[in-house]
Amino acid sequence: MQDTSPVLPPKSPAHLWLARHSWLRNAEPRHIIMGDDLDAALSTLLYLHHNPGAVVSGVYTGFDTLYRAAHLKPDDLPECVYLDLDIYHPQCRSLGHHIVRYSPDDILPGLARSCNLNECAGRSVTRGFREKYPLGTVHHLLWLYDAPLPEHPLAEPLIWLADSSFINGQTGRFAPNVARWLREWMPHPALLRGFENIDTLAFEQKMAETQAFLAQNGFKRGKGQARSRHLQLTGFQCQPVGISHPDALAAYLIQLLHILADVTGWHWQPGQVALTDLRVMRGQRHTCSVENVLNNGGLSRFLLQNDVFSYAFPYKDCINFTRLSIG
Repeated sequence: MQDTSPVLPPKSPAHLWLARHSWLRNAEPRHIIMGDDLDAALSTLLYLHHNPGAVVSGVYTGFDTLYRAAHLKPDDLPECVYLDLDIYHPQCRSLGHHIVRYSPDDILPGLARSCNLNECAGRSVTRGFREKYPLGTVHHLLWLYDAPLPEHPLAEPLIWLADSSFINGQTGRFAPNVARWLREWMPHPALLRGFENIDTLAFEQKMAETQAFLAQNGFKRGKGQARSRHLQLTGFQCQPVGISHPDALAAYLIQLLHILADVTGWHWQPGQVALTDLRVMRGQRHTCSVENVLNNGGLSRFLLQNDVFSYAFPYKDCINFTRLSIG
């Protein structure tokens, strides 16, 4: 399967994205593998809300370990939908937003069925890296589904907390880039109004209450270097750091989904979350220089030779990748 020239022009209506990636809406019954943080949980809830036939059957955590429910056979993994993840496999459908292309000339058949925000906008290491997508997967889905923001007072701060998007959108960080994406690529009036407030002290005070709410419910802050403008808040991504036992991991994430569903109103149907009797598949996480990739035949060859399952370019000069075979 060949690469499919994914670039879409600015202000492309949502129905064009849905036509290209029909599995994002009205999907046939399909298994979901979710990521392990706040953005992944919010995105999963919104996806389930709009796809009643979808079932959460696994988790990819720490960028190196895949937990699958016993009812999900290994042969089913290539046909799953991977939410808030960038998976490199020609059969997998993944929704993510990291930079995954070094050059516009790269041929990447493992992304043929996936939807990546930077891919759709033509962003790569060598083209538009500074203008890469600065928000969370949940923001994209809100636009894609033309969904209103929930009315609960904590819902908007939680959505802006995903991937520390509120910090990214503040003065001195990446506010012009956030504004550009919300105005040119995925215009959503409620998100744009929220963006105009996230730089205020009042918003940060509400964000501090939201983070305290998460901590009181037993969720983990995680590490964060970037700090907010007024109260010096860091992110709070709720990742299950230090939790590896399958039962404990499932309990942690199901509790997170329940709490977020109560706040957002994005409730799932009976049977849509089936994180039971999890089986573990461990991969190997690595980091290497982009120079090493280029000197060994380029990105496509590198991904194939290393049996790469997931990867991203966090900076221009390095690549993080995981070796894990799912068939």
